[in-house]
Amino acid sequence: MSDEPRTVRDLVGWLVSGIHEGSWPAATRLPPERTLARQLGLNRSTVATAYLELQARGLVDRRQGSGTYVRGDLWGMTPDWPRYLERAAFRPMAPLARKIAQTRQRGDILDFSEADIGPDLWPQDGLHRLLADVDLGAVLGYGQQLGLPRLREAVCLEMKRHLGADIDPKSVMITAGAQQALYLLARGLLHPGDAIAIEKPSFYYSQALFQSCGVRLLPIAMDRDGILPDALDELVRRHRPSMVWLNPTYHNPTAATLSLERRRAVLALCSSWNLPLVEDDAFAYLQVAGTPKPPPPLFQLGSRHSALYVGSLSKIVAPGLRIGWIAGPRAIIARLAEIRSQIDAGTPGLVQAIAATLLVDPVWPDHLRAVSLALRERRDAFERSLGALASLGATWASPAGGLHYWLRLGDAQPDQQRLEHAVDLGVAYAPGRLYGAEDGYARLNYVQLPPAKAALGLAKLAEALATSPRRRI
Repeated sequence: MSDEPRTVRDLVGWLVSGIHEGSWPAATRLPPERTLARQLGLNRSTVATAYLELQARGLVDRRQGSGTYVRGDLWGMTPDWPRYLERAAFRPMAPLARKIAQTRQRGDILDFSEADIGPDLWPQDGLHRLLADVDLGAVLGYGQQLGLPRLREAVCLEMKRHLGADIDPKSVMITAGAQQALYLLARGLLHPGDAIAIEKPSFYYSQALFQSCGVRLLPIAMDRDGILPDALDELVRRHRPSMVWLNPTYHNPTAATLSLERRRAVLALCSSWNLPLVEDDAFAYLQVAGTPKPPPPLFQLGSRHSALYVGSLSKIVAPGLRIGWIAGPRAIIARLAEIRSQIDAGTPGLVQAIAATLLVDPVWPDHLRAVSLALRERRDAFERSLGALASLGATWASPAGGLHYWLRLGDAQPDQQRLEHAVDLGVAYAPGRLYGAEDGYARLNYVQLPPAKAALGLAKLAEALATSPRRRI
């Protein structure tokens, strides 16, 4: 069994391990509370509490005047749930990701780690009006595999405006956000042992879904203008990936946008190697007012027979509006829809109906303009508040779109240590290591908090960077 326990939680784990390992077989009596407490140097109340927890879990019976016994109907071994979890396809969250997720539950944290525009920019009044117009009888049943026809048609009209591309609604499948779209692509088109080429850093490094599929990630070097085509060329020659997955517009986490020249070079390279391309364009609508329009999507510039396009409303409208889509060759879309039908019954019809109405309502262009102007206002205010971090050696480039600043923090202090100290002072952010970068980088959402709160949060972050102990934890 493991080392001797010191707390109730430790003791419960120690006893459960002993039962699993056969130290106390079924129907045997556990040591009396007083005896076990003396042996382990614990209070008797600690042992009594642990035994009660074992009883609550159904592992033991407590018999008045006789003692505590391992249940006799366990076949000598209870299910070893930790072993099942360890062997499961999905891997646990990375410690940094788990720390951030836990921190978000606190109400006293100024949080720069999220990836949405924030509640005060959600078009709640407009959505409330649109909801009143939804015919519930038409959307509360099971829908089509590809999604609500009216929404697919609206998405095609939107892609015509946004991409200049004529898309057949049968070449579009609605998903519950971009993340589900990426999961379906990974599960449906890749096999264990396959490799995909992606940017480094990249949001994909924080996603355990690739590990669950047995897919390897091959990093493509990038700079402020996106990936380096020569680096992709060398990677393809050496490793022959199965696909190229890119987030070329307002890249997460760096906010870089792949230049037009490089887009053309990437498309030519993929064409020469007959490599399919997945374009994640979830941040495409988030252009800062007054900045140059980004180049056309890869999906529009290249052959749409060899590319898949992933779009989303969740970033521009609200994270709870789980609407995304995949556009691509009709045969691939039909196959993905079949796979999706084996997982769930489709994106809820009510949410699809709201999205379909939104995309053809005057509230939609009004909302796009309002968010674009808000991005400009908040980006400029955020940059003014970054001065304290600059004095500590932080560097960055002003984003032309997206939700994030990507900062180099001035030294390579361990990200785990730096984040722990920042949380202690009441501020959270997303460390670069989550995205495959080395220690010393940070992704900060400049939009979600109003400027006054963002300024306070940046002041706290500067204090954390200035006072973080120089030791590894």
